[in-house]
Amino acid sequence: MIRKVKQCIFILILISLVLLPFWWQYRLSSDDISNFNPLEFWMIPAMTVIFFLITCVLLFFIRKLSGKQEDENMHLLIDALPMCCQIFDRNFNIVECNNASIELYGFKDKKDYIKHFMESCSPKHQPDGQPSLEKARMYLKRAFEDGYYKYEWLYRNLNGEPIQTEVTLIRIKHNKIGYLVAGYTRDLRKHKAHIAEIEKAQKDLCHARDAAEYANKTKSTFLANMSHEIRTPMNSIIGFAELAQQSDNPRKVNEYLVNILHSSEWLLKIINDILDISKIESGKIVLERIPFDLHDVLSLCQMIIQPKVDEKGIGLYCYAEPSIYKKLVGDPVRLRQVLVNLLSNAVKFTNAGTVKLLTNVTESDDNKITITFEVKDSGIGMSAEQISRILEPFIQADNSVTRRFGGTGLGLSITKNIIDLMGGTLVIESAPGIGSKFSFSATFDLVDYDTGIIYQDASLFDIDKPDFIGEVLICEDNNMNQQVICDHLEKVGLKTIIARNGKEGVDIVSERIKNNIKPFDLILMDIHMPVMDGVEASSIINGMGIKSPIVALTANIMHQDIELYKKNGMSECLGKPFTSKELWRCLVKYLPVFNYSSVDRNRQSDEDEEILKKARANFVRNNQDTYAHIVKAAKEGDIKLAHRLSHTLKSNAMQIGKTRLNAAAAALESMFAKGENPLGMEEMTVLETEMESVLDELTPLLAEISAKRKANMWPAHTEPEKILGLFAELETMLINKNPECEDMIDKILSVPGTEELVYQIDKFNFKQAIMELSLLKKEWE
Repeated sequence: MIRKVKQCIFILILISLVLLPFWWQYRLSSDDISNFNPLEFWMIPAMTVIFFLITCVLLFFIRKLSGKQEDENMHLLIDALPMCCQIFDRNFNIVECNNASIELYGFKDKKDYIKHFMESCSPKHQPDGQPSLEKARMYLKRAFEDGYYKYEWLYRNLNGEPIQTEVTLIRIKHNKIGYLVAGYTRDLRKHKAHIAEIEKAQKDLCHARDAAEYANKTKSTFLANMSHEIRTPMNSIIGFAELAQQSDNPRKVNEYLVNILHSSEWLLKIINDILDISKIESGKIVLERIPFDLHDVLSLCQMIIQPKVDEKGIGLYCYAEPSIYKKLVGDPVRLRQVLVNLLSNAVKFTNAGTVKLLTNVTESDDNKITITFEVKDSGIGMSAEQISRILEPFIQADNSVTRRFGGTGLGLSITKNIIDLMGGTLVIESAPGIGSKFSFSATFDLVDYDTGIIYQDASLFDIDKPDFIGEVLICEDNNMNQQVICDHLEKVGLKTIIARNGKEGVDIVSERIKNNIKPFDLILMDIHMPVMDGVEASSIINGMGIKSPIVALTANIMHQDIELYKKNGMSECLGKPFTSKELWRCLVKYLPVFNYSSVDRNRQSDEDEEILKKARANFVRNNQDTYAHIVKAAKEGDIKLAHRLSHTLKSNAMQIGKTRLNAAAAALESMFAKGENPLGMEEMTVLETEMESVLDELTPLLAEISAKRKANMWPAHTEPEKILGLFAELETMLINKNPECEDMIDKILSVPGTEELVYQIDKFNFKQAIMELSLLKKEWE
């Protein structure tokens, strides 16, 4: 508005000055010149001058009003800024500030801010040590000279709280004052905090990346080592098995079988180590609490380690205080595992000298005892850096590919964690070239020897076989597994009854309750079965109120699986395949032992080989068409059936030790489980090839068993009374689904026309066997 007024006044002045000469000319040329007053000639210029003076006065006031409006506009502008703003003159004094500045530093108003800001809001020195006032003047001077300057500055508010800021100085021109400098201040506290968070996140990410790379490298090394450790016993098993097949010397064959057994135990130990690590990492490993004799545990440890000691030509010295006259209560198997691991390491890394196992009672009273265990060696020793890493899983002191000593790198980690569970701490003392000492203390409860508690120390089963009295229900759909389990249970005196699925098992248990027959002493329950699986069957059986313990039989023995089984009433899980000793360790927890008998390793090896041979023959009988059935199910889109057939084949292959066939079946099982159909794919071709190879290899066993049966066959029966008596005995066993009916095969074969009956018995197909027996009875009645 003011600008428009100015423009109008200037236009009027210009018009006046332009029109003045024309006015004079008009008056001088007028006809009535005689009446012309000379004063009139000067009146016009005088009026023009007066008008000009009045205009100047107006312009002065207008300009003053304009300056005031300009100042007000500047105040509005800087107050509207979201960041702090302050205006400096050439004397470095603050002439203006905005509300954001007042709020940031805590002043009352602008006057208070302008008066006290410079002396109150900057520390005496900046972080670089320079005086704040001197440094601020230098920056302002540079801004006046160059027109722009930017820097970081440490302020503080009136409460003394430090404020890290970024200041931007810009030179501006003011109509009244001349040049000023506007300082724009940005609070960097949130920005700095954000930057710190980003830097911390980046640092954490780097640490995580380094840790992941280290873990990946460590596990890669572990997998390389594990591959070597697994291949070594596998190569021995395969090699000795081939030699046994080619040898006609029974003594040599027996020697090969013993070696196969030892290599299998070695392989099983590696697998158990991996499973132990899995349990430890999930925090679910549980220690048992049973009475045991410490001297027996130490003697067994010595017996296990002694062959390795003799092989290396070093000494082994074991000493236990003779003052322990009571049994300890704890987990003897885990204690033995710890001591054997420590002793094995000591022997492994000692080439000359002695390995010592010492125990020392540090505290004791009538109910508790604390024992310190020490394993000392004169081996290669370790550095402090190696000791710091040796207890991590998958780590060894020497991780180079050319390491000399072997091992999975799991033993000491497992040992350390078990000792932690026992309430102790593993202490390691070592020096390179001198040797190492591993020690720990554990506290045990004490019980008297004559408390009447049955001593069921599972560690004794390396040398003693338990004998039982009782009856066991086996819920298992796989007839090969049925045969193997029954044979194992029969050898320790147990009677068995078979259910081919969970529903049959439930019905058998229900029938016994209904008829008031004594419940089973133990139930062995397969998990994957048709009609009704083991988990559902166990839940139903437990709901019946019987106290028969149920043990899961499955290859799925990871922590999450075991938790599922326990939730559904299963007391324990026995992994497939299992050894005799593993089965015994399970049985003694739930069945009374009436006798222990010494185990002849050679005889036990022969018995295990006979069980394996029968299982392989059974495999040939029952799997001639398995591949065709899988293909048919896949073609018809019955993925569920194809999955079950693949699972059963995988289990059977594992049971008879055919690893390649097991792997091929497992690959198909995994694909069917995901809903995929591998028909026409390479996996099907691999399975067909492996299946044919195994069947071709094992088929001669049928002729061998048949010849053996003929050699042991009873003389031919022709008297109907004797034959019907034999059939009656057999019928009772078939109705009760007693697998011991297989022991009658030699007698049954003495009766003409019983080949089909024997075939059904071999398959544990009791229903078909009963039907076949009924037809035979009619012929002989």
